[in-house]
Amino acid sequence: MKKNILVLLLLASLGIVSCTKEYLETAPTSSVAEADLFKTLTGAQTLLEGIHRFGYVYGGAHDKFGHKAIDYAMECLGEDFYPTERGYGWFVSWYQYLDHRNVNSTNCLYPWDFYYDIINNANLLLSNIDNITVFDSEVPRRNNIKAQALVYRAHSHYQLVQMYAERYNFVTKSNTQLGIPIRITPGQEPLARATVEAVYTQIKKDLTDAITLLTGNTASRLNMSHIHFNAANAIAARVALTTGDWANAVTYARAARTGTTLEANYNYGFNKVSTEWIWGAVLIDEQQTSYASFFSHIDPAFQGYATLGNHKLLSTVVFDFMSATDTRKVAFKTTSGKPRVGWKFTGAGGWTNDYLYIKAGEMFLIEAEAEARRNNFTDAQNVLFTLINKRDPGYAKTTLTGDALINHIIMHRRADLWGEGQRFFDIKRLNNGLDRRDLGHNPAQWNAASNFAAGDKNFVFLIPQQEMDANPLMVQNPL
Repeated sequence: MKKNILVLLLLASLGIVSCTKEYLETAPTSSVAEADLFKTLTGAQTLLEGIHRFGYVYGGAHDKFGHKAIDYAMECLGEDFYPTERGYGWFVSWYQYLDHRNVNSTNCLYPWDFYYDIINNANLLLSNIDNITVFDSEVPRRNNIKAQALVYRAHSHYQLVQMYAERYNFVTKSNTQLGIPIRITPGQEPLARATVEAVYTQIKKDLTDAITLLTGNTASRLNMSHIHFNAANAIAARVALTTGDWANAVTYARAARTGTTLEANYNYGFNKVSTEWIWGAVLIDEQQTSYASFFSHIDPAFQGYATLGNHKLLSTVVFDFMSATDTRKVAFKTTSGKPRVGWKFTGAGGWTNDYLYIKAGEMFLIEAEAEARRNNFTDAQNVLFTLINKRDPGYAKTTLTGDALINHIIMHRRADLWGEGQRFFDIKRLNNGLDRRDLGHNPAQWNAASNFAAGDKNFVFLIPQQEMDANPLMVQNPL
């Protein structure tokens, strides 16, 4: 694993806008005076800003642009999001289930490096923040910085363990399978893979500690990119749902959506921060990465890769599931002769667009599923109705119960979260298979990835060869 000091991003963001140059330069820790960096809270805040900025930085290729590049790749691994043609080739090998199963692929390595870079810098911040002398009036700000670093570390471990390990079995609660190395201190020493259970224990501890620090915290949120009380709870809600902790999933989801308002116009393009957004990134013209960006690949009007012909389509099963009065269905149109082309994310030709990470609608879906799984069917029906009635004014509150209700909620997840990076993770956590047949896909595009049974090894990323070579304690996943 390499270690980058992300404070360099602040300098890079001022003047480097071309997508042909890297924003992040690799440098040893000694190149930055850590003692100076952590003399004041301003120094600590500077490193935190670097972590925020890293979330949407150009990563050296047109399919590497931070959190949303990984969200995009996770969508490609599902069955509801697919390309119309090969186009320029970006993300096609993700869709074909090749990249994450190739130890020498830079795309197999990218999420590993991206999230461990965030972890390493969060650890650097956490190891120094309590040593900064502050006035009593500055304690909330210090706690806020510390909490955000804890959430970043938790979120990064969470993303990694979902990709590079077998699923968390929330039915048996036996999760001794190999997870990922847990890094909670700065350093480069080789670490063995902890169990999946141990990884989630650390994730939950970091999130619990962060939420405690953020509860009632008077330090202001400076930007949507910053993590505050709602965002920490939203990530905790995702984790609780993944681990079958239904009661906490409900509690966290409710806290996460407090104060938000469901979007009145679902088809505005999800290109600017709205009252429904819980966590995202606000971009300025100097920071947008042109063709190497989320909107370039997904927006039919961006004049990027999607506009050049490689539109992204919705599966027939989800399209047909949505009723004629469902406003979400309007986002999928016949474009250039292709049906069900996604216009959900569009800047209508604008090159600078904000990035959505988590929205309130997802929290309603988490709460509904968790209530249904603990047999609180009426509560599940009610919370689902609150959300879907906003999306579909013709929606009648469902009377379904049991597995039928859960399946109904999952279908609404597929409809509401299309393009948001959750479908592959849902396939894994639910122990479902993947079957793209008869969903509108072009079989010539998917290579051999038409269908995999539940629990198939193809749902687990291989450990990158670079990590295998550098870490004698590392064990590879089944090839």
